[in-house]
Amino acid sequence: MYVQNFISGLILGLLLGVLLCYVALRFLSRQRIQGRQQEIDRLTDDFQELFRQIDSDKNQSS
Repeated sequence: MYVQNFISGLILGLLLGVLLCYVALRFLSRQRIQGRQQEIDRLTDDFQELFRQIDSDKNQSS
């Protein structure tokens, strides 16, 4: 009976550990994706501003 309780607890602990790892990895990957998206958005804004400056310089030169 003690062995059966031990094995049941061991299996339950392993399953809970796997579930916790799955949730943690999903959370971390979501954070990483959001960080990358923010960096892409910032770079896009920088390039758009640069192109606006180039266009305004061309219009002033003409």
